Amino acid sequence: MTEVLSGPQLLPPPLIHDLRTRSSARIFRMTGNPGNRGFGSFVRRRVTVMVQREHTLVQKAVTVSYLGSFLVDHIVQAEKLACRLIERREMSEVEEHRSWEKKYGEVIVKLLRETAGGDAIQEFLPRLENYSVLPPSLYKFRQRHWRRLDKWFHIRHQAGPAMILTHVAKVLDGRRSGDAKARSIRIAASLLADIECWLDHVPWPDAYRHVMTDFYPAIAKYPDVLEALV
Repeated sequence: MTEVLSGPQLLPPPLIHDLRTRSSARIFRMTGNPGNRGFGSFVRRRVTVMVQREHTLVQKAVTVSYLGSFLVDHIVQAEKLACRLIERREMSEVEEHRSWEKKYGEVIVKLLRETAGGDAIQEFLPRLENYSVLPPSLYKFRQRHWRRLDKWFHIRHQAGPAMILTHVAKVLDGRRSGDAKARSIRIAASLLADIECWLDHVPWPDAYRHVMTDFYPAIAKYPDVLEALV
């Protein structure tokens, strides 16, 4: 039986956090805002349907974490309303943040308990963190081959980003293994992160994470590549 994990608190990985930010408006247009009647039941049904339809653990883990996070929104909105009506006060931002983080782990575990294969999905969830982080071995590869990469992709030239994106599309459509594709995509994402870091003056890890989130809709169509990236 699925139980709450011991150790660090279960929180959504960076990929899920970014996907939530980008798609919450669309979700709310479909279902109404969290706290509205019917929102919670819609999300639970959606989780069940999608997990049954998907074939890999990584797809199932993303679905449970992503949709489950909106169910947490629903619960916290209900708590805020109760606080307003019963205690005659507004819930503070600190209280809301703490409640959301606590409820997230509880909701995910409960969803997994109701889902076929929930134990295996729960064991896989921590691996989603890896999607948004460049492995140390590829940092070293970049350092050794920087001049060659710059020559191939014209990183510092205006056409550089377009060339890198074209390369990513060709990699995904190619015949190489999922592991080989994942390595190429990570290197390409790291080069785009360099450009974003230079132009927008954001920390490099944040730039890499943003690029990998941008890539996600395309990568999600290739489960073998997605699994290799985590």
